[in-house]
Amino acid sequence: MSVTQRQVEFIGAHMKDPCQVGKLYRRVHLLRALLAIRSQMTSVFVAYPSGNQYHSEMITGACAAASTGGRVVSAWSTLDTSGSPIAQSVESWIEGADAFVADISLVNANVTYELGYAIGLDKPTRLIRSTHLDFKPIKAVGLLDTLGYDGYDYADKLRRILSKPDETNRWGEVAKNKEQPLFILQPPKPTDAAMRLTSAVKKIARIKFRNFNPAEISRLNASEAYGLVLSSYGVIAFWMDGTNEEVIRNNQRAAFIYGIARGKGIPCRLIAHDSQTLPLDLHDQAHRWWKLEDLDTVVADFRGNLADFQNEFVSIKHHDERLLETLTCGDPVAENEATTLADHFLETDAFQRTLSGEANVLVGRKGSGKTAVFLQVRDLSRANKENIVIDLIPDGYQLIKMKEFILDKLSLGTRKEVIAAFWEYVLWLEIAYKLLEKDELRALRDQRLYPGYEKLKSLFEQRVDTGTGDFSERLKRLAQNVVDRFRESNLVDLELNQLDSSKVLEAIYGQDVRMLREAVLEYLRLKGFVLFLFDNLDRFWTPGGFTDDDAMIVVGLTESMQEIARKFRRKNLDFRWGIFVRSDVYEFLIRGMADYGKLAVQSLEWADRSLLKQLFEQRLKASAIDIREDWPTLWSRASVSTVAGRPVLDFLIDGSLMRPRYLIRLFETARRRAVTFGRGKIAEEDYLVALKELGWQVLEDLDREIADLVPKGSDLLFEVVQQRENLTASKLRYIASRELKDPESIGKLIDVMLWNGSLGVMEGDSARYIFDVGYKRQYLATLLKGDDDASLSLHPTLVAALSAS
Repeated sequence: MSVTQRQVEFIGAHMKDPCQVGKLYRRVHLLRALLAIRSQMTSVFVAYPSGNQYHSEMITGACAAASTGGRVVSAWSTLDTSGSPIAQSVESWIEGADAFVADISLVNANVTYELGYAIGLDKPTRLIRSTHLDFKPIKAVGLLDTLGYDGYDYADKLRRILSKPDETNRWGEVAKNKEQPLFILQPPKPTDAAMRLTSAVKKIARIKFRNFNPAEISRLNASEAYGLVLSSYGVIAFWMDGTNEEVIRNNQRAAFIYGIARGKGIPCRLIAHDSQTLPLDLHDQAHRWWKLEDLDTVVADFRGNLADFQNEFVSIKHHDERLLETLTCGDPVAENEATTLADHFLETDAFQRTLSGEANVLVGRKGSGKTAVFLQVRDLSRANKENIVIDLIPDGYQLIKMKEFILDKLSLGTRKEVIAAFWEYVLWLEIAYKLLEKDELRALRDQRLYPGYEKLKSLFEQRVDTGTGDFSERLKRLAQNVVDRFRESNLVDLELNQLDSSKVLEAIYGQDVRMLREAVLEYLRLKGFVLFLFDNLDRFWTPGGFTDDDAMIVVGLTESMQEIARKFRRKNLDFRWGIFVRSDVYEFLIRGMADYGKLAVQSLEWADRSLLKQLFEQRLKASAIDIREDWPTLWSRASVSTVAGRPVLDFLIDGSLMRPRYLIRLFETARRRAVTFGRGKIAEEDYLVALKELGWQVLEDLDREIADLVPKGSDLLFEVVQQRENLTASKLRYIASRELKDPESIGKLIDVMLWNGSLGVMEGDSARYIFDVGYKRQYLATLLKGDDDASLSLHPTLVAALSAS
């Protein structure tokens, strides 16, 4: 507290003893001197995980030893917390400190939150870690290991580190996303709570959002997390219960993201169940729910906070903004740039065929751009308000109960009939739901529509199996209702061969769906075409891998689409449809079950390097539309021209395994690193470090893809990468035989690895990967056939993950 000269004189005038007045003046001058010294003193706050007494004592001792007359280094354990909540105390210490140090020797949510908070406050930050402790748990999380740190072994080295000048690399400026203002950190697996909250955001708050979904991208590094938060006007993260690797990853991300948002003053919600115990820093800050309905209230209340922040936010364009802060390749997840995708979307022949309805089954590897095509076809078709566009993006989570209860109890023939009937029911209800939603106001004003609308509404409301949530909630409720009707009908207690079609249909429909169907078709005479788009069909299976039942679900969907299309044609109505599915799932399971000749299949794979280069160039140009420079000049200012002796674009495309998602992520990681280090252009080192980081992402993604089709193949890819020297077909089979006991599974493993691009076959001096041979797996398989000594090659991006730093 400061003391003015006037206050001192007032107090002195009321003191009768001159000695006391003299003492007062001397004490005030001493206080002023101490305050002046304190104002020039630097304070450093050190956060570290507690639990190990030796570790704690070494840090507190090093802090004391590193403190000087002008710089105080304080460990959190030495500061007084009495009388105030832990979280408020820690935040106030970080706010009052001039610099922040985080010890990341162990995975610790408190430290991760505090680091995020300090970064949000733009504090100079330094990371330290004990080299005595295993760094693998930190690397497994994939968040903080991408940041630079100082390693220490004993107290003296730690003291020298803590005595270093307080410097920090600058985190770049990030533009706000006005079109999709909310960011949601989704839990590792779909849950009722996540589904309810997402539905509330869509239906109650009516906010467009972006998200990070671990089912799509396995790793999230610190710079990506920072960008996602800074570009948002509001942030929501879920806290999960448990101790497995997925839960730890999620909670580390949640702590870091929540900390950044708090530091930046961005409205944020950390969602936790009322029964959960959170780390001290976060326990009192979490927004709790007990019943699912509570999440509706959380979202409704949060909407106001987000809207206020958005209205009050003032964007300041800094004069020193650098080219690399403007130039961006976009987001690797298409849903997160749905509102801007049209600005840089590359219209390929596959896209045109999908838009015109010539292609129905769209297949591509994960990250090949299926969702981008889905979104563009949807938006362009919606441009004509007469068209009815039904875009569905479900998760397999909604069908688990139906699979467990029905599919496991019925014979193969009955199973197929149940699936086909179920999908046809779902599709007709969704068309009706969309018509009623779309024309709710218009039908009141348009006398041509009103009679048909009222009839359709009456028929639909007689059988409200779906409720009013988003599609994920409606599908889950419908599946549960079908299960309940099967239970009530006692059909599952009969002999499998005694089930007849009428009983099956009665259990599924509850009542005849024909009248509803005819009402839909009659109403559509006054409308344009109907377009059905189904994405995320690769999420229908359970964690144990993709089974024949899962394939049957997809095949049943395609057959139901074909049947509906026939009914539309009989009425001279235009029905178009497209389902998007992973190409490896289609190649190894669905293709063999479906009537291949009747399906209009379109590959969305990228085989033309020139097209991929055009995609990359188009994306960067779209972000720099206000910069009046030709492409060669702009690119030369933004990046070095070669990496490891190769042109940068060739390096990026080779590293991406010909998947746009990896191309975008590889470039963006290098760009953000260059910005952080204050460079004017991306350096060769930035690209090489980015490739190493992408390697971990690709390793995890491809390992998941293998496990989906070869259930016991999990983690085999990591082992193969570690034993990659002199890799041959026989060596690979030997490695695989430790987990896979039959030759058929081992053969399938190799086929899947060839298909996803992780494995290539040496032909002469060069490796041939699936994208080098027009995605003709049979060609690569022929090179291996009967030759146990055939040389194999793992893709360089995978190898980069395990290369020395």
